[in-house]
Amino acid sequence: MHWLESQVEHLHGLSETLTRTSDSWEARQSFREAVEEMAAAVARRAGVTACFVFHDGLLIETAGRAPDFDALSAMAQQWMVAGKEAALTLSLGKVRQMVIVGQEHKLALFVIGQLAVGILSPAAVVLSQALAH
Repeated sequence: MHWLESQVEHLHGLSETLTRTSDSWEARQSFREAVEEMAAAVARRAGVTACFVFHDGLLIETAGRAPDFDALSAMAQQWMVAGKEAALTLSLGKVRQMVIVGQEHKLALFVIGQLAVGILSPAAVVLSQALAH
């Protein structure tokens, strides 16, 4: 299985557990630690510049290097809202992933429960390969 896919699947499972046991401090802590570990592991990958986790545009975790994580998460939130609206209009189903490719950089966004994760890299990097193993 693809490395990032397995990480996301694990986090989805923890998120579902958290939803079922919303009063559980242990479940919240376990989810938080797993999100932190995933962000740090993604940022260490060759070709990845940064990884960040946010909720409603507010940063929860950052790893790697980005000029302004706060601005990046705020803008990423706007793209997520626009993506959700487009997915609804086009009957695509629930948004799982978005990729925005600029001339210099690329931003991949995906959803885990109520959180969103952003991965920033140079535009030429093939993220599926960088995050495969």
